Amino acid sequence: MFHPPPAPPFQGGEKENLSKPEQDLRRAIHIAIKEVSEDLEGDYQFNTAVSEMMKLNNALTDAKCKDSPIYAEGISTLILLLAPFSPHIADELWHLIGNSESVHTQTWPSVDVSALVTDEITLVIQVMGKTRGTIQVPSGADKAALEKFARESDLAKRHIEGKEIKKVIVVPGKLVNFVVA
Repeated sequence: MFHPPPAPPFQGGEKENLSKPEQDLRRAIHIAIKEVSEDLEGDYQFNTAVSEMMKLNNALTDAKCKDSPIYAEGISTLILLLAPFSPHIADELWHLIGNSESVHTQTWPSVDVSALVTDEITLVIQVMGKTRGTIQVPSGADKAALEKFARESDLAKRHIEGKEIKKVIVVPGKLVNFVVA
């Protein structure tokens, strides 16, 4: 039996006070809104729209913050996104989570672009072109900072210790490659 989410949907406000799991879930929600909206405009790409809803469903299933208003926002958003594809089931689910009006009278969810911004990126560490692992770094880091994070990582230290670094190749937002002697 489906149980309604314990908290009302997130209405905006204190975004900076969200925990990391809440930020990640909110990002997944707004990515789904963006992608499904784009898939329904123009060339109707139903298969990728359904795929995005499945990704959101997986993010909600794996969420570590099920008592959060963000989780409730995710459930409501998923039902709203589902409505054009499965109108009767979506309307029934909409009523099950405590709404009295039809899901079809609701406005389409809008994307909060601030939710799409990531604080961290995954940086690949390579030595001589061979991937040695990844580290999490701030998304706004410049080339010099990325090289510093990579040099100081345990991954790089393990593979370049005692070797002369001839060249460092930094691709911002992607990888750092150490060429050693």
